[in-house]
Amino acid sequence: MFCMFVPLRIRILHLFGRTSFIIGFLFTVIGLSFIVYFSTQLNWNILFAGKKDLVATSGFITSLNETQYNVNESPLYEYRYRYYDQSQIPYSGFFLEYANLYEPGQEITIEYLRNSPEVSRFAGKDRQNYEQIMFLAGVGGIIIGLLFLYPSSRRTRRERKIIMLGRPAEGKLVYAEPTNTRINEQPVYKLTYEYHTGRETAQKFSIKSHLIRNISEEQTEILIYDPNNPSRAVVVETLPGPVARYILNKLYPSYN
Repeated sequence: MFCMFVPLRIRILHLFGRTSFIIGFLFTVIGLSFIVYFSTQLNWNILFAGKKDLVATSGFITSLNETQYNVNESPLYEYRYRYYDQSQIPYSGFFLEYANLYEPGQEITIEYLRNSPEVSRFAGKDRQNYEQIMFLAGVGGIIIGLLFLYPSSRRTRRERKIIMLGRPAEGKLVYAEPTNTRINEQPVYKLTYEYHTGRETAQKFSIKSHLIRNISEEQTEILIYDPNNPSRAVVVETLPGPVARYILNKLYPSYN
Protein backbone atom coordinates (compact mmCIF):
# COMPACT_ATOMS: atom_id res chain seq x y z
CA MET A 1 0.00 0.00 0.00
CA PHE A 2 1.37 3.40 -1.04
CA CYS A 3 1.89 5.80 1.87
CA MET A 4 3.70 9.13 1.60
CA PHE A 5 5.23 10.74 4.67
CA VAL A 6 4.38 14.45 4.95
CA PRO A 7 6.62 16.30 7.45
CA LEU A 8 5.35 19.09 9.67
CA ARG A 9 7.09 21.77 7.60
CA ILE A 10 5.22 20.72 4.46
CA ARG A 11 1.93 20.53 6.37
CA ILE A 12 2.39 24.10 7.59
CA LEU A 13 3.31 25.31 4.09
CA HIS A 14 0.23 23.53 2.77
CA LEU A 15 -1.98 25.41 5.22
CA PHE A 16 -0.43 28.83 4.75
CA GLY A 17 -0.26 28.38 1.00
CA ARG A 18 -3.98 29.10 0.78
CA THR A 19 -5.07 32.72 0.49
CA SER A 20 -8.26 31.96 2.43
CA PHE A 21 -6.27 30.50 5.33
CA ILE A 22 -3.95 33.53 5.49
CA ILE A 23 -6.95 35.90 5.48
CA GLY A 24 -8.66 33.91 8.22
CA PHE A 25 -5.45 33.68 10.25
CA LEU A 26 -4.89 37.46 10.10
CA PHE A 27 -8.49 38.25 11.07
CA THR A 28 -8.26 35.82 13.99
CA VAL A 29 -4.92 37.15 15.27
CA ILE A 30 -6.07 40.78 15.04
CA GLY A 31 -9.38 39.91 16.70
CA LEU A 32 -7.60 38.12 19.54
CA SER A 33 -5.25 41.07 20.09
CA PHE A 34 -8.26 43.41 20.34
CA ILE A 35 -10.00 41.12 22.82
CA VAL A 36 -6.90 40.61 24.98
CA TYR A 37 -6.12 44.34 25.14
CA PHE A 38 -9.61 45.78 25.48
CA SER A 39 -10.88 43.14 27.89
CA THR A 40 -8.46 44.66 30.40
CA GLN A 41 -9.99 48.08 29.70
CA LEU A 42 -13.56 46.98 30.36
CA ASN A 43 -15.02 47.18 33.85
CA TRP A 44 -17.14 44.07 33.66
CA ASN A 45 -18.68 44.57 37.11
CA ILE A 46 -19.77 48.10 36.31
CA LEU A 47 -20.84 47.52 32.72
CA PHE A 48 -24.41 46.53 33.61
CA ALA A 49 -24.68 48.25 37.01
CA GLY A 50 -27.89 50.17 37.78
CA LYS A 51 -28.07 53.74 39.08
CA LYS A 52 -28.67 52.56 42.65
CA ASP A 53 -25.35 50.66 42.55
CA LEU A 54 -23.34 53.72 41.47
CA VAL A 55 -22.00 56.78 43.25
CA ALA A 56 -21.13 59.91 41.27
CA THR A 57 -18.17 62.04 42.31
CA SER A 58 -15.63 64.46 40.88
CA GLY A 59 -12.25 63.36 39.60
CA PHE A 60 -9.42 64.86 37.59
CA ILE A 61 -7.19 63.77 34.71
CA THR A 62 -3.66 62.87 35.77
CA SER A 63 -2.06 61.81 32.46
CA LEU A 64 -2.69 60.69 28.89
CA ASN A 65 -0.78 58.27 26.65
CA GLU A 66 -1.26 57.37 22.99
CA THR A 67 -2.29 53.76 22.24
CA GLN A 68 -1.67 51.73 19.10
CA TYR A 69 -5.35 51.79 18.11
CA ASN A 70 -7.26 54.15 15.82
CA VAL A 71 -10.93 54.97 15.29
CA ASN A 72 -11.88 56.76 12.06
CA GLU A 73 -8.15 57.23 11.37
CA SER A 74 -7.71 59.13 14.65
CA PRO A 75 -5.52 57.70 17.43
CA LEU A 76 -7.07 56.72 20.73
CA TYR A 77 -5.44 57.90 23.95
CA GLU A 78 -5.50 56.30 27.37
CA TYR A 79 -6.58 58.93 29.92
CA ARG A 80 -5.81 58.21 33.56
CA TYR A 81 -7.74 59.89 36.35
CA ARG A 82 -7.90 60.05 40.13
CA TYR A 83 -10.93 60.35 42.42
CA TYR A 84 -11.96 59.90 46.07
CA ASP A 85 -14.76 57.85 47.54
CA GLN A 86 -17.09 59.01 50.32
CA SER A 87 -14.42 58.13 52.90
CA GLN A 88 -11.87 60.28 51.03
CA ILE A 89 -9.81 57.25 50.05
CA PRO A 90 -8.02 57.89 46.71
CA TYR A 91 -8.51 55.63 43.71
CA SER A 92 -7.46 55.75 40.08
CA GLY A 93 -8.79 54.56 36.74
CA PHE A 94 -8.52 55.12 33.01
CA PHE A 95 -10.59 55.35 29.83
CA LEU A 96 -10.00 55.63 26.07
CA GLU A 97 -10.78 58.74 24.06
CA TYR A 98 -9.45 60.93 21.25
CA ALA A 99 -6.48 63.24 21.81
CA ASN A 100 -6.78 66.87 22.99
CA LEU A 101 -10.25 66.38 24.47
CA TYR A 102 -9.04 66.39 28.06
CA GLU A 103 -5.95 67.78 29.71
CA PRO A 104 -4.08 66.82 32.89
CA GLY A 105 -5.73 68.50 35.88
CA GLN A 106 -9.11 68.84 34.14
CA GLU A 107 -12.09 67.97 36.33
CA ILE A 108 -14.42 65.18 35.17
CA THR A 109 -17.35 63.24 36.62
CA ILE A 110 -16.65 59.71 37.82
CA GLU A 111 -19.06 56.91 38.73
CA TYR A 112 -17.90 54.07 40.98
CA LEU A 113 -19.56 51.00 42.45
CA ARG A 114 -20.98 51.65 45.89
CA ASN A 115 -19.74 48.30 47.24
CA SER A 116 -16.47 48.33 45.28
CA PRO A 117 -15.22 51.92 45.02
CA GLU A 118 -12.05 50.80 43.22
CA VAL A 119 -14.20 49.94 40.18
CA SER A 120 -15.11 53.11 38.31
CA ARG A 121 -15.83 54.68 34.94
CA PHE A 122 -15.82 58.11 33.38
CA ALA A 123 -19.41 59.36 33.28
CA GLY A 124 -19.01 62.03 30.57
CA LYS A 125 -22.23 62.26 28.56
CA ASP A 126 -20.39 62.95 25.30
CA ARG A 127 -18.11 59.95 25.62
CA GLN A 128 -18.57 56.88 23.42
CA ASN A 129 -17.80 53.45 24.83
CA TYR A 130 -14.76 52.79 22.67
CA GLU A 131 -13.63 49.90 24.85
CA GLN A 132 -16.87 48.01 24.19
CA ILE A 133 -16.80 48.91 20.49
CA MET A 134 -13.24 47.72 20.01
CA PHE A 135 -13.85 44.58 22.09
CA LEU A 136 -16.86 43.69 19.93
CA ALA A 137 -14.77 44.45 16.83
CA GLY A 138 -12.30 41.86 18.07
CA VAL A 139 -15.09 39.30 18.50
CA GLY A 140 -16.29 40.08 14.99
CA GLY A 141 -12.76 39.66 13.65
CA ILE A 142 -12.49 36.19 15.18
CA ILE A 143 -15.87 35.16 13.74
CA ILE A 144 -14.84 36.34 10.27
CA GLY A 145 -11.48 34.62 10.66
CA LEU A 146 -13.11 31.30 11.59
CA LEU A 147 -15.41 31.53 8.58
CA PHE A 148 -12.25 31.52 6.44
CA LEU A 149 -10.17 29.14 8.55
CA TYR A 150 -12.64 26.28 8.94
CA PRO A 151 -13.33 25.48 5.26
CA SER A 152 -9.70 26.12 4.32
CA SER A 153 -8.38 23.81 7.07
CA ARG A 154 -10.98 21.19 6.23
CA ARG A 155 -9.99 21.18 2.56
CA THR A 156 -6.30 21.02 3.47
CA ARG A 157 -6.85 18.03 5.78
CA ARG A 158 -8.82 16.25 3.06
CA GLU A 159 -6.07 16.89 0.50
CA ARG A 160 -3.34 15.80 2.93
CA LYS A 161 -5.13 12.50 3.56
CA ILE A 162 -5.33 11.84 -0.19
CA ILE A 163 -1.66 12.77 -0.63
CA MET A 164 -0.55 10.45 2.15
CA LEU A 165 -2.71 7.41 1.28
CA GLY A 166 -3.61 7.97 -2.38
CA ARG A 167 -2.14 6.69 -5.60
CA PRO A 168 -0.46 8.74 -8.37
CA ALA A 169 -1.84 8.94 -11.89
CA GLU A 170 -1.79 11.18 -14.95
CA GLY A 171 -4.90 13.26 -15.53
CA LYS A 172 -6.02 15.19 -18.59
CA LEU A 173 -7.85 18.51 -18.36
CA VAL A 174 -11.04 18.04 -20.39
CA TYR A 175 -13.09 21.06 -19.36
CA ALA A 176 -12.50 24.47 -17.73
CA GLU A 177 -15.49 26.56 -16.67
CA PRO A 178 -14.95 30.11 -15.34
CA THR A 179 -16.67 31.08 -12.08
CA ASN A 180 -17.60 34.47 -10.64
CA THR A 181 -14.75 34.34 -8.10
CA ARG A 182 -11.32 35.96 -8.43
CA ILE A 183 -8.16 35.42 -6.37
CA ASN A 184 -5.23 37.84 -6.68
CA GLU A 185 -7.02 39.38 -9.66
CA GLN A 186 -7.03 35.98 -11.40
CA PRO A 187 -10.34 34.31 -12.33
CA VAL A 188 -11.16 31.03 -10.57
CA TYR A 189 -12.06 28.14 -12.86
CA LYS A 190 -13.89 24.90 -12.27
CA LEU A 191 -11.51 22.35 -13.79
CA THR A 192 -12.63 18.87 -14.78
CA TYR A 193 -9.99 16.15 -15.18
CA GLU A 194 -10.14 12.67 -16.61
CA TYR A 195 -7.77 9.87 -15.65
CA HIS A 196 -7.49 6.09 -15.52
CA THR A 197 -6.93 3.95 -12.44
CA GLY A 198 -6.40 0.66 -14.24
CA ARG A 199 -10.12 0.07 -14.57
CA GLU A 200 -11.92 0.09 -17.89
CA THR A 201 -14.00 3.20 -17.11
CA ALA A 202 -12.22 6.56 -17.01
CA GLN A 203 -12.61 8.53 -13.80
CA LYS A 204 -13.51 12.21 -13.66
CA PHE A 205 -13.29 14.78 -10.90
CA SER A 206 -13.50 18.57 -10.62
CA ILE A 207 -11.65 21.19 -8.60
CA LYS A 208 -11.63 24.96 -8.48
CA SER A 209 -8.39 26.86 -9.05
CA HIS A 210 -7.09 30.22 -10.25
CA LEU A 211 -3.91 28.61 -11.64
CA ILE A 212 -5.47 27.86 -15.00
CA ARG A 213 -2.65 29.57 -16.91
CA ASN A 214 -0.08 27.29 -15.35
CA ILE A 215 -1.85 23.96 -15.47
CA SER A 216 -3.54 24.31 -18.85
CA GLU A 217 -0.24 24.48 -20.72
CA GLU A 218 0.47 20.76 -20.31
CA GLN A 219 -1.60 18.04 -21.90
CA THR A 220 -1.53 15.94 -18.75
CA GLU A 221 -1.05 16.67 -15.07
CA ILE A 222 0.25 14.57 -12.20
CA LEU A 223 -2.47 13.88 -9.65
CA ILE A 224 -3.03 11.69 -6.62
CA TYR A 225 -6.43 10.01 -6.20
CA ASP A 226 -8.23 8.26 -3.39
CA PRO A 227 -8.35 4.53 -4.27
CA ASN A 228 -11.49 4.10 -2.16
CA ASN A 229 -13.21 7.01 -3.92
CA PRO A 230 -11.58 7.78 -7.28
CA SER A 231 -13.75 10.85 -7.77
CA ARG A 232 -11.64 12.51 -5.07
CA ALA A 233 -8.18 13.56 -6.20
CA VAL A 234 -5.54 16.27 -5.90
CA VAL A 235 -3.77 17.90 -8.83
CA VAL A 236 -0.19 18.34 -7.64
CA GLU A 237 0.43 21.57 -9.58
CA THR A 238 -2.51 23.29 -7.87
CA LEU A 239 -0.80 22.93 -4.48
CA PRO A 240 1.53 25.60 -3.03
CA GLY A 241 4.93 25.56 -4.77
CA PRO A 242 7.06 23.98 -1.99
CA VAL A 243 4.39 21.34 -1.35
CA ALA A 244 4.10 20.44 -5.04
CA ARG A 245 7.89 20.15 -5.39
CA TYR A 246 8.12 17.92 -2.30
CA ILE A 247 5.44 15.57 -3.64
CA LEU A 248 6.96 15.40 -7.13
CA ASN A 249 10.37 14.62 -5.64
CA LYS A 250 8.82 11.82 -3.61
CA LEU A 251 6.97 10.39 -6.61
CA TYR A 252 9.81 10.93 -9.07
CA PRO A 253 13.21 11.16 -7.29
CA SER A 254 14.85 12.41 -10.49
CA TYR A 255 12.45 15.37 -10.70
CA ASN A 256 14.07 18.85 -10.54
